Amino acid sequence: MPLDLLTRLSPRRQICCPFCFERFAAYEMHVRCNDHYCKSDFNRMMPDPVLSRALNGRSGGGGSTLRSPWWVDPRSDERRGIRRHLDWMILPASLDCPHCGRPTDYHLCPRCHSHLPDTVVTLDAGHIAIFGPQSVGKTTFVTVLLHELDHRVGPEQGFILNPLTDEIRDRYDREYHEPIYGGGQFGVGEERNDPTFRRGHSATPSLETHRGVLQPLIYSLTKRAPSGRRKSALISFFDTAGEDWEMNIDLLRAEGRYLSAARGLLFLIDPLRIREVAHDRRLHLTEKESRVPPADYLTDIRKLGSFFRKLPVKTPLAICLNKLDRWGRNLEPGTMLHEWAGGLPERPADEALDQTIHDEVQSALRRWGALGFLESVAMNFPNHQFFACSALGDAAPAREDLPQPLPSPLLVERPVLWLLKQQGVL
Repeated sequence: MPLDLLTRLSPRRQICCPFCFERFAAYEMHVRCNDHYCKSDFNRMMPDPVLSRALNGRSGGGGSTLRSPWWVDPRSDERRGIRRHLDWMILPASLDCPHCGRPTDYHLCPRCHSHLPDTVVTLDAGHIAIFGPQSVGKTTFVTVLLHELDHRVGPEQGFILNPLTDEIRDRYDREYHEPIYGGGQFGVGEERNDPTFRRGHSATPSLETHRGVLQPLIYSLTKRAPSGRRKSALISFFDTAGEDWEMNIDLLRAEGRYLSAARGLLFLIDPLRIREVAHDRRLHLTEKESRVPPADYLTDIRKLGSFFRKLPVKTPLAICLNKLDRWGRNLEPGTMLHEWAGGLPERPADEALDQTIHDEVQSALRRWGALGFLESVAMNFPNHQFFACSALGDAAPAREDLPQPLPSPLLVERPVLWLLKQQGVL
């Protein structure tokens, strides 16, 4: 679908790519042929150094250059003559592929050559970076979060969430949804009665071995305004590999620009990696949990500060203690954390509950000896709030090799709703 005339008349409009978060003017966008037969003709493909840098990193992947269907920077297409110098005044409606002769308006980011649908050109792109050390359940959290936003929270809050492209929808279904909720290749009764089709996620691969981890899950969020009109925004969700966060922080700082450019930060914490919690005799750790080394969340928050040029950081930071169903039951009866951990909440999830949990989480962290962590957060990230959740709820298996029932999440959406409100999306 070609760009509308109003958009074409704003060629100097600044666009933020939701994939690499580089900013550029609309007239700088590249164009690629999207004809099926032209794309499948490997003899007509041409070198694509922009895509090579995006997928292989700054090192270039050993000097090899990827090839892709015909693409061009419209300003350098000599076939257009003098018109190519006037793109800063009006964007071209389309360009003709020199191979198949068909017009194309398939726009690309000039920095990473990711496809930019028309909504990217007209909407501002925000994003939430989800990070934390290994074994805190970030990928499971993202999976359950998006499922809840799509099926329950969105309808309750009056918004809908749609994947930006078919490729993102397929990737979420294949890499995220199917391991937790089961694949769609089995019959309804067969899948529901036999939970062996659902397994936990494997560890997120490191940036060194798989640069696909830099590709976010991007969704358009559309909400009805009081006037009856639709309000839309783009939201990208980044899942940071715990291995990179703990052992490849310099590489992550160089390549993972999404952390410093984020409009919302979500720091996921596993209290079971805190010694004072893990040594509670009422808590039964799995074999994997007992082997995981204790976390140093004070060092983690200092690492996060190193991604920014100056402190304090204005970006809103949500700090969420995961696996509430495991550790919350051991807190004092009568607290909201204890009530929600047992699945018997006394009040609905709202902003008042968020404030109560914020206070109770801080009190728990003080008892667990995290005073330095709390002080560092308060000084360097003044716009912050503490949350607690459980992505799996009481569906978490006692052993990692056991089949996994369907998740029954607790408060998994609260930190993200807070971040979206801080960004002005909700």
